[in-house]
Amino acid sequence: MVQLNIVRSITCCLFWIILLVSITEVYNQNTTVYGYEGDTVILSCPLAPPPVSSRTTWRGPPSATVYFYNTDKNPSIDRGERLSVIPNTASGAYNLRITNLTIGVDVGMFSCEVNTNPIQQHFINLKLHIDVYNVSISPSDNPLTIRESTQMEVRCVVNRNAVPAPNITWYLGSTDITFMAGTDTTSITITGNRTDNKKSLECRASNSNTPPKTVNTTLNVEYPPMVYTLSQQDIIEGRDISVTCTATPGNPSSTTFYWTKVDNSGFRQNGATLQLPYIQRTSSGTYRCTAENNYSNGEKGTDSQSMFINVLYPPIIENRPLQLVNESDIITMTRDIFSNPLSNVSWYNTTDLLITQTSVKTASFTIERATCTDTMNYTLVASNAVRKMVTAVVELIVNCKPISDKTNITLGVTCTTGIEFSTTIIAYPEPHCELQYENGTRNNHMITTIIKNDVNNFTVQIKQDVVEKSSFGVYHLKARNMFGGTTVIVNVIEQRRPDHPRKLNVICEETGVRVQWISSFNGGEPQYFTVITLNSQDGTVLSYRFLDKGENEIHSTYITNLQPSVTYWFSVSAKNSHGSSSSNVTSCKTKHVKETASSQTGVVAGSVIGALMLVTIIIIIVICAHRQYTCIIGFEKKNRDVKVDTKKDASNYTSIKEQQDHTQRDMYGKLTPNEETNQYEAIRQTDNRGNNEQLYEQLQEKESIAKEGNSDNQNIPLKTKDSSDDKFVAQYAEEYMNTSFVK
Repeated sequence: MVQLNIVRSITCCLFWIILLVSITEVYNQNTTVYGYEGDTVILSCPLAPPPVSSRTTWRGPPSATVYFYNTDKNPSIDRGERLSVIPNTASGAYNLRITNLTIGVDVGMFSCEVNTNPIQQHFINLKLHIDVYNVSISPSDNPLTIRESTQMEVRCVVNRNAVPAPNITWYLGSTDITFMAGTDTTSITITGNRTDNKKSLECRASNSNTPPKTVNTTLNVEYPPMVYTLSQQDIIEGRDISVTCTATPGNPSSTTFYWTKVDNSGFRQNGATLQLPYIQRTSSGTYRCTAENNYSNGEKGTDSQSMFINVLYPPIIENRPLQLVNESDIITMTRDIFSNPLSNVSWYNTTDLLITQTSVKTASFTIERATCTDTMNYTLVASNAVRKMVTAVVELIVNCKPISDKTNITLGVTCTTGIEFSTTIIAYPEPHCELQYENGTRNNHMITTIIKNDVNNFTVQIKQDVVEKSSFGVYHLKARNMFGGTTVIVNVIEQRRPDHPRKLNVICEETGVRVQWISSFNGGEPQYFTVITLNSQDGTVLSYRFLDKGENEIHSTYITNLQPSVTYWFSVSAKNSHGSSSSNVTSCKTKHVKETASSQTGVVAGSVIGALMLVTIIIIIVICAHRQYTCIIGFEKKNRDVKVDTKKDASNYTSIKEQQDHTQRDMYGKLTPNEETNQYEAIRQTDNRGNNEQLYEQLQEKESIAKEGNSDNQNIPLKTKDSSDDKFVAQYAEEYMNTSFVK
């Protein structure tokens, strides 16, 4: 019985196995699905299997239960949320959605089981090929940090071979930069540039089977701040200076500043503002502002700009001791000038400008051949934009033998006047002076005194109170020092009348004349001069008195209110208490003035009358030649008659000084010396009436009367007519001082 049951059971099982085999169909569908790692794919399992050779239709009901199996790896389909079965009624299929494809897991053959009834099953084998190549960028940092101006190699990594091999494309921002990669596009070398900061660097991989796969990173380009240009600072010494440094921030943007001095490694001032109070010239120089930030690796990014501070200060002239040189040497006086900016300098000899130099560090002045007169305190003046007229005294002393301002001295004395005279000598060092007779013996009664006026200027005074007969004669005043000597000839004589005035010259203009002469020895007593004019047309004789300015001095005056086109004769006399002496006589003709016909008629008539008066005067002179005493009285009376009451008409008189101010010209250069010409002979040659001798005598007599008719202390007025009020004008001499050799 038991055996029978076993047989029955086996027979039943075989029946069902045969039945199941007969109703189970397996279909192989070689469908390959590609995907990238991380992608989502869909596997579709149709309810109706595809036709096969043995059967062309699917007889199952429209509803079924569907299962998916991974036949290669894991029969279990449970993979959590990554797998889901989704019916697709529109297509009559069920779909398997796999998310986040994973290499090594979602690969191989997938089976689809369709159960349409309890005894009928349907298997469809689907092949899933994950054509996965993982794309990444190495280095993998995001953002990818790179230093400005440095280079970095970046690789596009595909973790397994794709079929076919993908193409690699590189993008920087939106710009295709694949050409920079060369033939091997899997890597590219990039250079840090601040303009590329925060741009995206992208690697794109693609082949014919799959859509492109991209991976990107952001560039972080680190670069330092950029300091703005600084300009030179000009500042006057003693003032405060403050300069602020600014910069464009770098990456990272945090910026710090500090200042250094190029030529002074120990100077450092933190902060963006450089402050130097009460700046001094020693602070001039180049300063550098540095801006820095901190890179991610701990290093610093820096940028800097230099600035020159130019401290301006006034001139300072080098102080040196006096310079002592020898006569005839070539000498150069130099002084260093410390200033900023450079100074312009000028050298002065007292008040005279000698030389000017511009923009110099050293001022210099050269004297080609030094003489005794070069001894003095020169003035050096320096100026620049900070201060004007900074001065210094440059002292120069020239070793030289004595030089006297006079080589000959004639001294007129009496027994009661005593002997006293002086001369000025320049020399260095101080000379020794001694007065001797011409034969070498000494006059012990004369006292010699030397007065030091300046470092090389001395006055030698000789004095003797009592004049004896032996005091008269020629003396030699000898002055000597270690460099040589000089001799002054001194002639002591009895007082006498003055010597003749010399080099009388006249220049006529229309209504005036300039008279000039040179004084001579005064005879040992003060002298004065009288200028006498004679109108050759009407015979008017006028005289002017002038004080003596010293021996061998030029005297000049300007006489106005003369008649035009008239010849005038001139003479100058010198007088002291011992007598007088006269110069030669000379003449000139005033210039012609253009006038109307009526006025010219008057001039002709006046000329005729003047000629008649001149003839009359000449006749009187001839008579007076035989009656000299009577003639003198007559001229004296006439001269007294023409005197002007100075008290009554004081307002109508003008001084000689005012007459001299009528012109500013130096007439001495225009006058031709004619000292050796015999003026008296010239008059005789030019007078056609044969009365030259009488005319000359008339001038002399007029002069004599003028002298005797006035006291020594009274100026003789010039008889002239004023053109405006027809009144007489009195002119007086002006006293002058001889300033030779005065420092």
